[in-house]
Amino acid sequence: MTSTSPHKHSTQQLIAIAAQMIATKQTKSGVVADVGAAVVSTDGDVYTGVCVGTDSNTICAERTAIATMIGASQSYLVHTVVAVWKNEDGAIYVIPPCGHCRQFIADMHPDNITVTQVILSHDVVVPLSALLPYYDWWAKQPDCTSV
Repeated sequence: MTSTSPHKHSTQQLIAIAAQMIATKQTKSGVVADVGAAVVSTDGDVYTGVCVGTDSNTICAERTAIATMIGASQSYLVHTVVAVWKNEDGAIYVIPPCGHCRQFIADMHPDNITVTQVILSHDVVVPLSALLPYYDWWAKQPDCTSV
């Protein structure tokens, strides 16, 4: 049993919690709840969310779970995050956060870049910084105006 949270949940348990959120529904303008996510706060509380995709916008499951965490706890520190998708046969696939979600997590609190652990599989967990290797790369360039 691989433990990633500061308290009580293994990676397998968090994957299962995220998978329980999936209740795929095709709407007139998109797909809702085809991806589930679980986030663990630094207090060890688990918050969940689903992807909401419509023609006008898509909000990823990770972001809805984090928004739930912020609303419930006023905490912006994310200890662990996992997102999952199920195929038609019910097989569960862990999916990494998209670029928008990676940046969103980093923007929520400056410590998330090193604190947040991203579950990529039941046996693979990496820090958010591994998925955003150049998050703080602002390289000043020489004067390019006279080119």
